[in-house]
Amino acid sequence: MNYATKKLLLSITIVLGSSAMVANVSAAGLSLSQLATAESIGTAGVANVTNNRDASAVMANPAGLRGISNSSIMIGVQYLDVESDFTGNSAGRPHERTTGEAGQFTPNLSYGKRLDDSWVVGMGVHAPGGLGLSYDNGVAGGPLNIINDNNIAIVNLTTSLAYQANDSWSLGASIIAQYAEVEIDLFQGTDKASSLVGDNWAPSFALGAMYHLSEKTHLGLTYNYGAKHNLDLTSQVISPQAIDVNWPQSVDMGMAHQLNAAVTLMVSGNWQQWSEYDERYSDTWGGGVALSYELTKWTLQAGMSLDSSPLTAESRDVLLPLDKQWRVGIGAVKRLKTGSELGLAYQYQSLGDGEITGNALNPIQPSGYYSNNRLHFVGLSLSF
Repeated sequence: MNYATKKLLLSITIVLGSSAMVANVSAAGLSLSQLATAESIGTAGVANVTNNRDASAVMANPAGLRGISNSSIMIGVQYLDVESDFTGNSAGRPHERTTGEAGQFTPNLSYGKRLDDSWVVGMGVHAPGGLGLSYDNGVAGGPLNIINDNNIAIVNLTTSLAYQANDSWSLGASIIAQYAEVEIDLFQGTDKASSLVGDNWAPSFALGAMYHLSEKTHLGLTYNYGAKHNLDLTSQVISPQAIDVNWPQSVDMGMAHQLNAAVTLMVSGNWQQWSEYDERYSDTWGGGVALSYELTKWTLQAGMSLDSSPLTAESRDVLLPLDKQWRVGIGAVKRLKTGSELGLAYQYQSLGDGEITGNALNPIQPSGYYSNNRLHFVGLSLSF
């Protein structure tokens, strides 16, 4: 490999370490509001913070474990299909297109057990983020189109404890071990093929509270500390480069109100502190609304939610095609004769236009926009 190529790869690594890698977790590599349960997907994540029905509360609000009368197991899986079509506007190469695609299954396995009248314990594993993109024509680096695949995996191992103080209040706390893995493939199919690879474990925690205003209305609140990763990226052509990947801290709040015997209204709001990572970022705000309709043997759900963008066109790049996002979901849960519940849900998520103002000094910031930037979710879950 010649000196010019090595220098370009080194510049990419420096750029990754200084600017973009962290937010890829929440871009094509998504910070997922979906918990791989039918309720979470079908309500576009709105029901998460007020969930007090099953063991998946471990992932969303540990205080919600108070709703478990004896024990609960939740098994869920969701399939994510992502497509991002990037159209370049760089000088001399107008309207050049490349399509990034990926598909991935992510799981949710959680367990909750009531110890006595006051205490409930839970544990679980799920993927709060991840995915990535594979580009059919490469992207970034001008005519070189250097990036072929951009992948990140995030997995949380969570242990939770909930305390039911009285009929109104419950409090919860979680200890989280978060695993992050990054892999970026460059110049694939050529004699310059290389990869940047790194992984790391980091500790985190979450706190939750739930308050029942009445038999028909309850509130939920969750704080998540995030995580701070230090990854040593290795490759075949440059010395290892250490970068920091910080999962932002966040606050979620919500309300569930039973309008009548059949219909429940849910609303939620959230905040993520992206501004602490870099001066180019802004904190994000989001919210949503959902409805649940009870039938004799079925529960039907639908919801929509949206989030603001932490970035402007001047600060966005192809490792971070993150823009304002919106989601719509529908789902259905069937109560089986055994007492178990089987759920199926679908959700569409728009990732925004992702417009990028080109920077000739930054190889991963070509001028262009995403004409198609979306996700399909299909989820199946079983609780018993």
